[in-house]
Amino acid sequence: MKKTYKVEGMMCKNCRRHVEEALNKMDGVKAVVTLDPPLAEVEFSEGEKPLDELQEFVNQEAGNYKLSLI
Repeated sequence: MKKTYKVEGMMCKNCRRHVEEALNKMDGVKAVVTLDPPLAEVEFSEGEKPLDELQEFVNQEAGNYKLSLI
């Protein structure tokens, strides 16, 4: 299953990389993050993870970036 999320707070390629690396550290998640447009395309291999779980993980691993469903 794939979902696309809007990512707020990214200003540069380094920000994009931080968010992508954080999401890819999660079990069962494969993510590709783009800066323009600021989106994260996330593929779940072990069942969809709730948005709040993704958000908490990104906050801990990458910093203050906000995910929201499109």
